[in-house]
Amino acid sequence: MFSINKKIKIGVTGFARSGKSVFIGSLAQALLTADSWDSRRAQGPLSQFAPFELGRFKCASIRDDIHADLPQFPFRKVRDSLIDKQADWPLPTDGISHLVLDLDYHAKGRFWDSEESIQIELIDYPGEWLADLPMLNQSYADWSDDMLNRAKKSQRADWSKDYFEEIKGLLAEQDDEGILERLADLWEKYLHLAASNGLIFNQPGRLLRPGDMRHSPVLRLVPLPEDIRQGQLGDKLKRRFAEYKKKVVKPFYKNYFASIDRQIVLVDILRTLELGEAAYNELIDALKLLLKSFHYGKGSLLDWVKGHNVTHVLFAATKADHVTRGDRANLEQMLRKMIRYIDDDNQFKSSVKFHEIMEISSVKASEDRMTVNAPKREILYGKPLNAEQGAYDPGGLPLDVPPDWDTLEFQFLQFSPSYMPNAFDEGFPAINLGKALNFLIGEDFN
Repeated sequence: MFSINKKIKIGVTGFARSGKSVFIGSLAQALLTADSWDSRRAQGPLSQFAPFELGRFKCASIRDDIHADLPQFPFRKVRDSLIDKQADWPLPTDGISHLVLDLDYHAKGRFWDSEESIQIELIDYPGEWLADLPMLNQSYADWSDDMLNRAKKSQRADWSKDYFEEIKGLLAEQDDEGILERLADLWEKYLHLAASNGLIFNQPGRLLRPGDMRHSPVLRLVPLPEDIRQGQLGDKLKRRFAEYKKKVVKPFYKNYFASIDRQIVLVDILRTLELGEAAYNELIDALKLLLKSFHYGKGSLLDWVKGHNVTHVLFAATKADHVTRGDRANLEQMLRKMIRYIDDDNQFKSSVKFHEIMEISSVKASEDRMTVNAPKREILYGKPLNAEQGAYDPGGLPLDVPPDWDTLEFQFLQFSPSYMPNAFDEGFPAINLGKALNFLIGEDFN
């Protein structure tokens, strides 16, 4: 009989379309089907996961009885959407969800072996909520000026024009919840347009990803220009801004960050390169926020959080199957350089015990091939979105960070998942999924 000797909570986050659902679904399926690879341990989705490679990991089981009153990550729906004959990427999750698994293994003791179990809890939460961190150090006036200035720049100006048109006729002395509801709808529409186009510095983050707070009055929080915020409407939003920080932002960090033991952050660099310089610059800003989210040192924005014990933080550049095999090391190096650029004083590295950076693909949607005719070169075979299945050359990744946008020739092909009938028994083909798991929990099987 296996006895649970350790419980580990693993936070999984990333901004929209970074692959959180695919990562959790593929990881769970790999653990559940590990025995299919017992005779081929250097292969399969759990390759590089040391407890599996050494023959010590036995099996996994989902614990539906734990947190039965909380939203559960829709593992079976995610898995089935990828296995279906009309396979497609799963719908994104909204809000916080949990998936608990027991991992049974053979423990090697000094005098005798024993049967043990580690319980892991995967906690899926939106990276968009982390964008609210700077609000803790801002007044409503500061926040309003910052948000309105951002909304007037470049592409954002087109997406926010309906909101600015609406506030033109506002009077400072108006105090009507109906007005705020209308403004919040327009501001939310603007935020969704920005997010769908790869811009990720969007506040309030909970308005964009409300979770179980959808339609809550506290989310009717919008920025106002200085002349309007001097009256009753501004006073009302000042109070709401304080309430949002107290009842939305702080509880998120206190209730979830204080309990997380390990953390993986999924970063979609490739789509950002495709979207251009504005999206890239916002990704840099967002990564700065993420690093601050794991810095609880004296004088930091989060030094009030008690009980923090995150020991491992993994930054993973996703969709490694969308670049050729020879470029995957460059994908990792690009993320590594980005982290170095924004953490040049090593504040993040000094605030966690272990950190790692790697490239991964949770579900490999392309095949690595070579051209037939000389000069031979690596290509990818798959089915890009709205294109025929075939061989494609995405071009090379830039080696410089930031890249030279005028000479960038990389193409993000957005491959669709192929039909994978064997995945139900063998898990999904992946890149570095086992390596990521090994960093997060491998040592706990010792």
